[in-house]
Amino acid sequence: MSTEQSTVITRRKFLKAAAAAGGAAALSAVVAACGGSPTAAPTAAPAATAAPAATTAAVVPTKAPVVLKGANVTYLGGPWSFLPELDTVIDAFANDWAKQNNVTLNLVREGTNLLAKIQTAIETSSGANIIQYSSPVASFAKSLVDVSEVYQFINDQGGGFIPSASNAVKNGGKALGVPLGQNSWMMNYRQDWFSAVGVDKFPDTYDDLLAVGTKLKAAGHPIGMTFSDKAAGDGNATPRMILWAFGGKEFNPDGSLALDSKETIAALEFAIKLHNAAGDPAEVAYVDGDNNASFLAGKISMTPNVNTIYLPALKSAPDIAKAMNTAIPPKGPGGRFTGTQINWWGILNNTKGIDLDASKDLIKQFFSIKNLDAFFKAGQGYIIPMLPGYANEPIWSSDPKLATVKDVFTLSLPPGYNLSEQTKLSGLMIDKVIMGKLFSQACSTGNARAALDGVLKDINDLKLIS
Repeated sequence: MSTEQSTVITRRKFLKAAAAAGGAAALSAVVAACGGSPTAAPTAAPAATAAPAATTAAVVPTKAPVVLKGANVTYLGGPWSFLPELDTVIDAFANDWAKQNNVTLNLVREGTNLLAKIQTAIETSSGANIIQYSSPVASFAKSLVDVSEVYQFINDQGGGFIPSASNAVKNGGKALGVPLGQNSWMMNYRQDWFSAVGVDKFPDTYDDLLAVGTKLKAAGHPIGMTFSDKAAGDGNATPRMILWAFGGKEFNPDGSLALDSKETIAALEFAIKLHNAAGDPAEVAYVDGDNNASFLAGKISMTPNVNTIYLPALKSAPDIAKAMNTAIPPKGPGGRFTGTQINWWGILNNTKGIDLDASKDLIKQFFSIKNLDAFFKAGQGYIIPMLPGYANEPIWSSDPKLATVKDVFTLSLPPGYNLSEQTKLSGLMIDKVIMGKLFSQACSTGNARAALDGVLKDINDLKLIS
């Protein structure tokens, strides 16, 4: 093997599904934030702590039921640079599987422009068999193999994927990918600074957050909301938290655009107030990782993110790790939500014969619960499963500052959640960070209507290529 280094289910329904799967405590689970371009996996600040041991002893591939000797499989995905332990788990399993089945395996990781490399592989019919990505499969629908059989196997084994999982990987009723897991955003905040302005519990509503944030900014501790189109992870998730909380949405179930609404204007007008009264002036141009770095440097008092602030703090800034806490997002007039990013594996349709058999078998085995446990455990809540069968698996952290993910899980929605299946347009809006641009323009200019009109023109342009 060679390795090339170059982001709505109710609590009641989910608990019921977990119980049906044989679990006692429900899988309500977790994470939070950042990414690359386009829709890269959430970015982290450097120097994360070592993950709980995810030894390969617990990840034991079995020999495939079909003869795969002589097959060639190339995997193409982005590196898990924020938590390299995740790549370690993938590599260990894939190498063992390849050795047992006499398969030639090549793991290619593209850290700067994964989308372009996938497109090149599609155009040249070479360079990749299995791909890992996080925009909807609709972006590549004509170039992906129907993997419904593998999807159904993992679905049945784990008690049924939650709706947002199928929403991301199905196209025309066929599963063109298998969900790996999701990243979900939680609120990271300085408990000591909140207490200093008289607040001992994280605000329950966005109005409360505005009031507290105003006091914090006056004390020299602004909050950091990534209202930016320069951050493919946070810039997609954070604006949608506000949009949905005020009743806005991107699409109607029939696929028509729903963004031009009084609810969207209300969300933008609130964001403008929050930015001016409580926000870091630089938040309208954050790139992924800026909020992490600002928090760890003591420049901001709160930001939506995954666990990639707390984990580095444990190692390199223990005083901040002690002083900070995590919480679920506030609620608005439309409810309480957080953004999520869904990662999946699929197979390009240039893959044929024994190479296709081998690609399917690798996904089927690695995604099996007994094997994927090590991957989730290594992430410590950075990426979480989308199956209730994981409720009682030994993958959940006992650290209360990481345990928030169990509460965030049922609040998580993917971009375009209202669609029964994601579309190419919804995928383009994610890749172009359209929601980040909308909120950035509104907060920068103070004009919600003009910002929305400008973005609607951008979306009309995207329709021409979708």
